[in-house]
Amino acid sequence: METHWKKLPSGDLGVVTAPVRASDNVERLLRALIFSGRLAPGDKLPAERDLAAELGVSRPTARLALNSLHALGYLVVKIGSKGGYWVADTESIKQHWKEWMETHREELEEMLDFRRWVEIEIAARAAERRTPEDIAVLEELGRGPTADRPSYVQWHIDLHDAIARAAHNRYLEQAGATIRGELFVPVGFSVTRFPVEEAVALHKPLVAAICAGDRAAAVEAMTAHMARLDEPFRSGVD
Repeated sequence: METHWKKLPSGDLGVVTAPVRASDNVERLLRALIFSGRLAPGDKLPAERDLAAELGVSRPTARLALNSLHALGYLVVKIGSKGGYWVADTESIKQHWKEWMETHREELEEMLDFRRWVEIEIAARAAERRTPEDIAVLEELGRGPTADRPSYVQWHIDLHDAIARAAHNRYLEQAGATIRGELFVPVGFSVTRFPVEEAVALHKPLVAAICAGDRAAAVEAMTAHMARLDEPFRSGVD
C-alpha cells in the first residue's frame, strides 16, 4: 500500500503533553495518529528528513521516535526502493497495545480519569456555547457513518472533534484531542468491540442534549459514554 500520509493540522504536535524528551513528544503524536486511524496499517511514513521538517524537530529527534515505535512493534522497516518506516499490521498493533496496557496500569488509570474529566467538561461547555453552525454539524454527524464518511473510526474522531469545537475553548479542544489520541483503541478493534449501530445509538442522547442546550443532560450522556468507552481499557483486548 502506498503512503496515505497527510499534512498534519496546524498545532497538532503542540497539543501533546510535553514529556522530558522531544522524541517522546513525536512518538506520542505518531502513536496517537496510528491508534486513531489517521495513519492506517500499511501506510508509509515520510522520510526521516521530511518528517522532521514537517513536525519542526531535528532529524535525530525524529529518528529516535521512529526507532522507538519500531522497537515497540507499531512500525516496520522495509528495505529497497520502497524502503522506510511503515505502519504495522492491525494484529501486531493490537497485541502491542494490549502489552502496553498490562504493564502501565497506573498510568492508564490516570489517563482514563483525565479523559473522563476533560470530555465531560467539553460536553457541558458545548451545551452552553454551541452555535447554529455547530448544531448543524453535530446533527449531521449524529446520524452515523455515511457514504462520505464510511469509516467508524473516522466518524467517531470527527464527532468528538465537532463536540470539542462547539465548546469554543481551544485549550479544552487541545486537551481533548491529546487524550483521545492517547486512548483510542487500535484501528480495527473499535468496530469489533463496539458495533456501529450501538456506537451511533450511544451518541444520540449526547448529541441531542448538546444541540438542545441542556447542560445537565449533556453531562449525564457523556458520563455514560465515558463509562462505556472505559470498558476495553479495563478488560483488555480479547
